[in-house]
Amino acid sequence: MAHSTVETDFIYLYGVILMEELQKTEVPSIIGIDQKKSSVIPFKKLAAVITPVNPDNFSQQRIDHQLKDPDWIKEKAFHHHECISAIHSSQITILPMSFCTIFQKEENLIALLDEQYDVILEKLNRLKEKQEWNLKIYCNSEQAFSYVVHHNPSVLELRENIATMPKGKQFIMKKKLNQLIYEEIEKEQSQWWHQAEQTLKPFFEEAKLRKNWGREITERKDEMIVNCDFLINSSKSEHFLDCIQELEREFTLAGCTFQVSGPWPPYHFSKEK
Repeated sequence: MAHSTVETDFIYLYGVILMEELQKTEVPSIIGIDQKKSSVIPFKKLAAVITPVNPDNFSQQRIDHQLKDPDWIKEKAFHHHECISAIHSSQITILPMSFCTIFQKEENLIALLDEQYDVILEKLNRLKEKQEWNLKIYCNSEQAFSYVVHHNPSVLELRENIATMPKGKQFIMKKKLNQLIYEEIEKEQSQWWHQAEQTLKPFFEEAKLRKNWGREITERKDEMIVNCDFLINSSKSEHFLDCIQELEREFTLAGCTFQVSGPWPPYHFSKEK
C-alpha cells in the first residue's frame, strides 16, 4: 500500500501499525469509509492506516448529526470494524482507533504520532502476535436452581434440618430455604467463574471483565453471568478453545452455556499501559 499525502480532504484514521511488519506483508487494499482507497502514512517505526474523507461528509457538525441516524452508525461502524479486522487478519499488529477518529490535516496526525510515539510503540510491541477473544457464560435459572438444591452443602444441611422440624416451623423455614437457595446460586456462580478463570489462566496474558448484557439485548431466556475479554498469544489460542470446551462440559449440569468469539483485534487491550 503506497503512502499518499492528503491535502484537501480530511484524514480518517483506522489504526497505527509497526513499519517493520510491512517488510514481510502488505496492508490489505481497502475501500475507505468515504469510498476512497486507504493508504499508510509512515512515521519513524510507526505507520498510520488512513483513508481520505470529504470534509463536507465528515466534519464534526456533520458527524454529530449522522450519529442520530442508527442506520448510518450501523453501516459506518461495521465498515470501521471490518477494515481493522482485515488488517489484523493479515498478521499485522494494529492499535485500533475509535470510530470516527478524524484529522483535518496530515500535519495534525503526525503531531499526534510524535507526541504519543513512545506510548504507541510500547503498546504495539506488547500486542505483537496477540489475539483478543471474548467469552460469555449464560446460565439457565431453572437448572441452576435444581443444581444448588441437590448439590450445595448449606442448602442440603438446611433441608435435612427442616425435615425433622414440626410442621408449623417447617412452613416458616421453607421460606428461609428458598431465600438461601437464591443466595447460594449467586455464590455458586461467582465460584464457577473463579474456577473457570483459574483453569484458563495458563492460556491468557490479560483478562478484562465487561458488564453483563441483559435479556433485552441478548434475546435469550438464560441469563448472562460472565462477559470477559482475554488477550491471548496466538500460539495458545487452540489450547484456550479446547479448555473452554472442557469447562462447558463440566458446568453443563449447573445450567451453564459457554459462548466464545474471536479472534478479534485487541480493542479492549489498546487503551491502557
